[in-house]
Amino acid sequence: MADRIQRALDGELPIDTLTPTEREALQRHRAIIGIALEPIRGLPVIDVAPAVMRRVAPRPGVVHRARLAVAAGAAARWLWAPRALTLRPAYAMAGALAFAAVLSIANVRSAPSAPAVATAPAARARVLVQFRLGDAQAHDVALVGDFNGWHARHRLHQVDPGVWSVDVALEPGVYHYVFVVDGKAWRLDPLAPRVTDGFGGASSRVSVLAPEARS
Repeated sequence: MADRIQRALDGELPIDTLTPTEREALQRHRAIIGIALEPIRGLPVIDVAPAVMRRVAPRPGVVHRARLAVAAGAAARWLWAPRALTLRPAYAMAGALAFAAVLSIANVRSAPSAPAVATAPAARARVLVQFRLGDAQAHDVALVGDFNGWHARHRLHQVDPGVWSVDVALEPGVYHYVFVVDGKAWRLDPLAPRVTDGFGGASSRVSVLAPEARS
């Protein structure tokens, strides 16, 4: 595997710095990794951190009460300790808080109304794209591509004898994909453009136009 492809898989190299050939190679490797990891994705995750923390960490109630006692003692000593002035800090703080409350009420009454919060931009409209494959010998057909992380998440259904189909909602853009037949055979879409990755691999390409561009 090329060093730049390996760095892109590790997240050390931004994808937009790759050449088109390197991007095709990256997609190929991602697809292979996704299919290899598919059998173990459903296994439960074992998290031993809570059990370890219960054994080594002190009881939170004891630590919390001790910290509160130290903080309260320090605050009391500071507030009630006499100063050079005849006014104790506690009284001065109470007066300052009262004065600040009066100013806050006055500012609220005189402040202009807050501007309306800008609404978030609407999500891009998706287009329903139909993928079809003719294979009379297939028992299971999946669709993998860069729109689903090259994972077999979209399963095709046999709508007619030997005809498999699935509808996928995609945002406008250009996507690469292949069909996986019976979990092992990669098949290209005979009705779509073929794209090679420069390493002997290939995929099909589909361009999804925005609804306003299709009219």
